[in-house]
Amino acid sequence: MQVVLFLVFLCTFCQAKGTMDLRGVVYDVGLKFTPESCSVDTFDIKLVKYDISIIANILRANAIRIEGEDISRLTVAAEVAQAAGLKIFFNPWKMNADEKEVVAYMAQAAQAAEKLRQKGADLVFVAGCEYSIFDNGVFEGSSINERLATLMSFGQMKDKTAALKTIQGKNQTLNRILANICQAVRANYKGLVTYSSGTWEAVDWSLFDIVGVDYYRDIQTDEEYVEGIKRYSQYGKPVVVMEVGCCTYEGAARRGGNAFSILQGTTPDGKAGIYESGMIPTRSEKEQADYIQTQIELLNGTGIQGMFIYLFSYPIYPYRKEGLDLDMTAYAIVKTYAKNHPRSQMLPPWEPKEAFYRLAEIYRRLEQESLR
Repeated sequence: MQVVLFLVFLCTFCQAKGTMDLRGVVYDVGLKFTPESCSVDTFDIKLVKYDISIIANILRANAIRIEGEDISRLTVAAEVAQAAGLKIFFNPWKMNADEKEVVAYMAQAAQAAEKLRQKGADLVFVAGCEYSIFDNGVFEGSSINERLATLMSFGQMKDKTAALKTIQGKNQTLNRILANICQAVRANYKGLVTYSSGTWEAVDWSLFDIVGVDYYRDIQTDEEYVEGIKRYSQYGKPVVVMEVGCCTYEGAARRGGNAFSILQGTTPDGKAGIYESGMIPTRSEKEQADYIQTQIELLNGTGIQGMFIYLFSYPIYPYRKEGLDLDMTAYAIVKTYAKNHPRSQMLPPWEPKEAFYRLAEIYRRLEQESLR
């Protein structure tokens, strides 16, 4: 059955004729980047239904990557997405955990995913995301920021040969962990499995059915960006860009997946941000929209199966017209509001950004092209 599922997916991939088959959006149902916080505090089923309807019918996406830690939230959102006719990339994600804990968690999530699959959900299991920085056991550090600092330190090593050997050793550890995760997942789930890799991770793709990569662009030229994604085709499997997107300030495009880090904290009273170089960024919805359009146009036709725009909403970073505008450093294509704002009590509690409208236009055009 596994072989049949893969061949069906591969045939779709081969018949793409230059236009991506999957037009996706990432949808967050709650991640704990730190033990004290959750990216989505309240799981409102009415809002989930509204959002997913918008993703399917207004943005014209045909796929959704649902990410979050709580398995029951993931399951409910997946049921809503199934009813909306979307292909589901089911992405359970437990952060800041060790290997044993993650393997047990993924086995439990796989059982939930298998029940969905048996009920007819068109579902791919995402067995982790950038494990080396979001969980323990590969890079040194007890937090995401510390592990990110470890990753950055490799590029600063003067002895490049030693740096390469160090990274190779880390990737061997990563692949051993991923093999254990896959074993636990496949013991409980009989559908297709992928992984959302960082570009610094040399993943053993023989473990997975689909090659998945978070593929942000920063200072690369158009040619370098396109050539970079093509190297993932060497594994003879469908390739999906699991994340690509941009923050909402001037200069964010050149920082790509690292654009969020310009915000280094907030003042003790929470009324102002602390930014790199001490300069408050200038909000620019146009920069975000332009980035998304450019990356879609560059990636479409490269032979990838599809892509997911990161991110639909990020309520933990609300928009404010005056004062601290956390939404500037979010990748969300809609802007949400603080809990004390009247808009936060409405359905929906968000407003579209320019990127929302641009994405809807592009995905509608790609949909029409795919039907020709």
